Amino acid sequence: MRFARGRLRRPAVLAAVVVTVSVATGLVPGTAGAAVSCEVTYATSQWGEDGGGFTAGVNVANTGDHIAGWTLTFTFPGSQRLTYGWSAQWAQSGRLVAASVPAGSISPGASAAVGFAGTWRGSNPPPADFAVNGAPCAVRVPPSPAPTPVPSPSASPTPSVVVSPADIVVPEGGSAVIHVRLSQRPSYGWVTVDSERLLGDTDLSIGPRLLFPADRWDIWQPLTVFAAEDDDATDGTAAFLSRISQLPGSGVALWTVRESDNDAATPSPAPSPS
Repeated sequence: MRFARGRLRRPAVLAAVVVTVSVATGLVPGTAGAAVSCEVTYATSQWGEDGGGFTAGVNVANTGDHIAGWTLTFTFPGSQRLTYGWSAQWAQSGRLVAASVPAGSISPGASAAVGFAGTWRGSNPPPADFAVNGAPCAVRVPPSPAPTPVPSPSASPTPSVVVSPADIVVPEGGSAVIHVRLSQRPSYGWVTVDSERLLGDTDLSIGPRLLFPADRWDIWQPLTVFAAEDDDATDGTAAFLSRISQLPGSGVALWTVRESDNDAATPSPAPSPS
């Protein structure tokens, strides 16, 4: 569901939330020795009483090493749903949201801004678990809010990645398959779809990249997910993101995996008889 820009000008209950986030240190994938350190400002403007719509702007300021290619992730704490976004490749799976800028870079001391529109019901609290390239975030609230401009949504000029199903279960020590295709015919002769684990259990991994010829863009291709054997008795989970490597502006797919553990939990020792 999309909200026209004109709805923002009608009388409504308006609210604004601004959250500044200090990103903890972490390594940037593919960049040896580069550490992620940044501040993220999350600002929202909402309308409605028991439910309605909202827009959010996210400003990522780099306070550490150079970042080449980055993905912002967070979890909606309520019933919020992503409608559309701008300046990044946006996707939502369950409550998990990802904004990916694979071809973007942020120099030390510089910043990058992205944003999205969404809907809410009941309440619209800000996310509290922001991460950049997997580095967890600490949240603080600044004193003054900042409004967010709302770009008009437009049809994507490039194909998106489609994944089915959006969440799967993999037995420990085994594998399972999801299926991937494109949303429309690409202008390139062929494209490759790359997938990566954004966060979660490192025992969960995926097979190689997929190749789509232009005339077979709508044919589902299998992508295998593996779950390595481990010693714990916990069902691990992970979030994965799939994108078209040649088309940085293409839509991405966000999907989740749960490992079905085969290790028996260690029983508690029986009490000694008195």
